[in-house]
Amino acid sequence: MLVGLLIVVFVDAIVIPLGPELLAIAIFSTNMDLEWAILIVAVVAIAQVGGTSFLYYVGKHTGLLPKYVKKMMIKYKSALFIKDEKIVFVNCFVPVLPFLGAFMAVSKWNYRKAMSFVVLGGVIKYSLYLGLSKSFHYLFASGIAQTVSLLTVLCLLVISGLYALKRRKAFAIGEAAVK
Repeated sequence: MLVGLLIVVFVDAIVIPLGPELLAIAIFSTNMDLEWAILIVAVVAIAQVGGTSFLYYVGKHTGLLPKYVKKMMIKYKSALFIKDEKIVFVNCFVPVLPFLGAFMAVSKWNYRKAMSFVVLGGVIKYSLYLGLSKSFHYLFASGIAQTVSLLTVLCLLVISGLYALKRRKAFAIGEAAVK
């Protein structure tokens, strides 16, 4: 289960949103011990660092990332409210930065600082999700608790995704107005 979670989070960190939060909740529901939760959060952190670092490498090496993508990332960065590595922390909860690792490289952000925010944000986010799930298992019967946990996480993912989409559309509209 943990290897599957590692792969899903790694791919999610690179480019394809797969909803690893839901998988983490499902895996956690098989064993709600603190040690299991810590192991799940650690696997997530390792996979996020791996996927983000992979994209960072792609963005850092000329020729692997097309110039028009780099230009678009630089323009997008200029439209952000937070213009430095701190936005990486926000991105853990609301996905405002597409292709995070490449974005970090193109923006020439400090790798260690940005990765610290990736780890910190991921640990906080998944700890909160697993904590909520554990709380729901105290409040409800097991089957209901798992359903409530998954629906809560799904709702939070949809809300953050819609916000990110709204920000990207606002950026696209602003770009069209400039042209």
